[in-house]
Amino acid sequence: MLALAACSTEPAPAPAGPGPVAAQPVKAIQTAAGALPDGRVFDVEPANDGWEIKVASHGQEHKVRVSPDGGQVLGKQQTAKPSDDLAKVEQAGVDAVKALQAAQQRQPGELDEMEVDYAADGTLVWEVGLRDGKGVEHDVDVDARTGAVR
Repeated sequence: MLALAACSTEPAPAPAGPGPVAAQPVKAIQTAAGALPDGRVFDVEPANDGWEIKVASHGQEHKVRVSPDGGQVLGKQQTAKPSDDLAKVEQAGVDAVKALQAAQQRQPGELDEMEVDYAADGTLVWEVGLRDGKGVEHDVDVDARTGAVR
């Protein structure tokens, strides 16, 4: 017997299982920070092959690629011209891991991206983008000095 599946123009749901969105961002952040002396993560984004994470180390900016499971450094390189984000992360009293955890307590979801930046009112914040189970993006700001969700 032959059965035919119904056709649909709806986009297929994202596959479950290992991948940058379903991976362990906390572990990836810790791995990237540990790859450099006194490493301080200030930008995190999922990439096709895992995570692309920017790390400040002794006044220099580095791009660190981390495996999807967060456990292995796939590559790292120093950036020729550091961004102004180095100064921002040096002022932050709350690291990327604590900021992500605070944001996820307010809005559960998988990390889509995060960076340290100034809010419109001049407050230094971690801008955290989280995707909920329905695929909706939520932006959560976490005060980079106190850890309070705004």
